[in-house]
Amino acid sequence: MKYFEVMVEIRLETDDSKGGVKIKKIRESYLVDAMTVTEAEARVVKLFSDSGYSQDYEVTGVKGSKIVEVVSAETKLKPINNKKELPAEKDEEI
Repeated sequence: MKYFEVMVEIRLETDDSKGGVKIKKIRESYLVDAMTVTEAEARVVKLFSDSGYSQDYEVTGVKGSKIVEVVSAETKLKPINNKKELPAEKDEEI
């Protein structure tokens, strides 16, 4: 499992104070679970198209993330290797 950070630039048309139209650029980052950069980009594009997003947007970059795992309430710790559990600590007498 790999995570990729996909950067998206969204362009929104807003009315300015002079009655004209102003283009506002918003940059967002999405953390995507994918096997390749291409798959990560495709998932974000599909997310936007499936949601019926009508504004103008562009994927401006995709890079591998250093994130190892996303931890949620249901996440359980996975062993790093096949070693047995560490022995329980012994109480030391003072």
